[in-house]
Amino acid sequence: MNNLEKHIIASRQKFDSQEPSSGHMERFEQKLLRRQTRSLFARIPYAVKAAAVLLLVALSSILIYEQARIYYQNQRVISLRDISQEFGEAEFYYTTLIHSKYQEIDRLDIDDPKQKEVLMSELDEMDKLFHSLQKDFQANPTDERVINAMISHYQLKLEIMSQIIKQLEEVNKVNKIYKDHEGNEI
Repeated sequence: MNNLEKHIIASRQKFDSQEPSSGHMERFEQKLLRRQTRSLFARIPYAVKAAAVLLLVALSSILIYEQARIYYQNQRVISLRDISQEFGEAEFYYTTLIHSKYQEIDRLDIDDPKQKEVLMSELDEMDKLFHSLQKDFQANPTDERVINAMISHYQLKLEIMSQIIKQLEEVNKVNKIYKDHEGNEI
């Protein structure tokens, strides 16, 4: 045996002579009872907790969906076809013609790249004007003046593009004649 064990055995009576203070057992029992009474959250069954979480998730999903729907409704662009079928057909007709005129301009030879750049920037300026008309239309889709201005813009752009194509074709004819005659000596 070592010294510690010998000391404990020799002093056993001194160790057992100490008693806890009065009321110790009662305080100990009260602490045990407090531990046995669980908190409100601990008393709620697991299924009820899961149902509450699912309810919160469902409600937040519905809220997010409604907010997104309202946002996208406000972001939706109104077109002339939303006003009436006739306006929609007119819009389709003009946009199709304008698209074909762009393709026709691209097919034509423009010798000077700077000239083509100027031409395209002018057409872009017209598009910017049209975008401002579209913003006005979004703000007030029932305003006849804005609708008429949009249709007039389509007509004017088509007319200008037709004139540009006509002039480019004439320039190309003159250039072709000049190139053909350039090879022949007088």
